[in-house]
Amino acid sequence: MVKVLVRVGDEFAKAGVENMLGGGEQLRLIPDGHSATPDVIVVVVDGVVDRGTFALLRHYQRDNGPATRVVLVADRFRAEDLLVAIECGVAALLSRSELREGTLAAAVLAVSRGAALMPYRLQGILLDQIAQLRQQVLAPAGLTLFGFETRERDVLRLISEGYQTDEIAEKLTYSEGTVKNVLYGLMNRLRLNTRSQAVAYAMRAGVI
Repeated sequence: MVKVLVRVGDEFAKAGVENMLGGGEQLRLIPDGHSATPDVIVVVVDGVVDRGTFALLRHYQRDNGPATRVVLVADRFRAEDLLVAIECGVAALLSRSELREGTLAAAVLAVSRGAALMPYRLQGILLDQIAQLRQQVLAPAGLTLFGFETRERDVLRLISEGYQTDEIAEKLTYSEGTVKNVLYGLMNRLRLNTRSQAVAYAMRAGVI
């Protein structure tokens, strides 16, 4: 049973949205302020998504935790706000004009299972924005999209290839102490116990 919180400014419109969601056996609507933590929050905006919308989403994140996913329904959405929306937990973007019987419930169920939904035109824009973030912000700071420093990635790559600490230091022109400090900082941050765990973590993340 997926617990769903609905947030719509207009009570009449809210009743309509809840009616769209309330007919199935897989969804359970909970009121605002309920002790149960929602799995999905449905936020319906009249007009364009703005700063007030994101402030509301951040409020729900603080109250319910970052794992709660959001289905955001609006008349218009600005492409430049995509990364902010994702940061606020938005996993699905729907147009109010596209809402039909069953479509909203299907989106909520899909999001609760880990899916992400957004118009095709926004998917391409999002990929471009992520590429710009990597090139203009992360790379100059020596970081990757997964939060690894460039030198952490380089050290882990060489460990995965079987090199020892002294050999890694020679290849990267670091001191052995620097190599050890890089590993210690990484493993401490990610709460890993061994080099093998660090390599496995990086491989799962696609860093090496």
